[in-house]
Amino acid sequence: MKRTTLSGFFLSVVFALALPAGAQVHFTVIDLGTLPGGNISNAYGVNDQGQVVGVSTGSPSVTHAFLWTMSTGMKDLGTLGGNVSWAQAINDSVQIVGQAETNHATADAFFGKKGIKKDLGSLGGGSSQANAINFNSLTKTFTQIAGWSVASDNSYHAVTWDPSFNILDLGTLGGTSSFAFGNNCKGQVVGSAARLDGSFDAFLWDSAIGIQDLGALGGTMAQAIAINCSGTIVGSSTLAGDVQTDAFVYANFTMSDLGGLGGSFTQANAINDVGLIVGSSRTPGDADTHAVIWTANGGITDLNLLIPANSGWDLQGANSISNNGKIAGAGIIKGQQHAFLLIPQ
Repeated sequence: MKRTTLSGFFLSVVFALALPAGAQVHFTVIDLGTLPGGNISNAYGVNDQGQVVGVSTGSPSVTHAFLWTMSTGMKDLGTLGGNVSWAQAINDSVQIVGQAETNHATADAFFGKKGIKKDLGSLGGGSSQANAINFNSLTKTFTQIAGWSVASDNSYHAVTWDPSFNILDLGTLGGTSSFAFGNNCKGQVVGSAARLDGSFDAFLWDSAIGIQDLGALGGTMAQAIAINCSGTIVGSSTLAGDVQTDAFVYANFTMSDLGGLGGSFTQANAINDVGLIVGSSRTPGDADTHAVIWTANGGITDLNLLIPANSGWDLQGANSISNNGKIAGAGIIKGQQHAFLLIPQ
């Protein structure tokens, strides 16, 4: 394991390994709105068809998961019997995962397809959450769901669910807790796990060798958030002293600092199979938070510079990117936080 912060020529070499070259793409921005009567929404997942999932407020006083499509707009996905739900990810078979409250005062991970939601249960504790679902292009379905669950001892553990919805505890790095945030087409899982000293490092798990410590960028808190089918991993980590948090890319056994827009916090939230990375970064003086994209030719770019100048948007966070370059996230439009979809031009 190697912990490093790279810049200049050496960082460009890492980008060349992880990201495609080519001209910077501009985008059309679509306001996904909110559920009827609501004023806030956020998008967390998008697939190649431009179908988007996330969470929105609505009326009367509901906060529910949504599915948005170009033809139907935003549709309420409901709950598992309780009052609140949110959708975290969607694959190309329109299979959706997230978390929803039940009528037993718990919040459980769910799997949804064609309006039917299945409660995925837990390791015996009071709640669980599904954060990622992969996709097999041959069978047109998923092979694995990744997330976390509260165990019977009230600790949090990273878990996966297989196509029969059997749950598997992925363990920790010696501490009491772990959380899984992303997976890929090969069934590799990434997340954050506690060490014996109480710090949290990024991890990679696969079925052959189990959980592996990927380290951090010098601080005590790191999380791997996404992994593509080539095994390139992105996330965020505090630096030494835990005052600054930077995005990272992990490739060829090396964790490398991706840099930011000049503020104290940057996070990479997603990477697609051609290596494009999206996330969010605070601006100098932490005056604002902007959605960003990293590319081989340009490094980090503020996504607000890649949409029409008169759009009225302040894009604040990019949470997901499809393999064909569609981006979903949230920003401010007309004084309200709305989910957005960016379509490459």
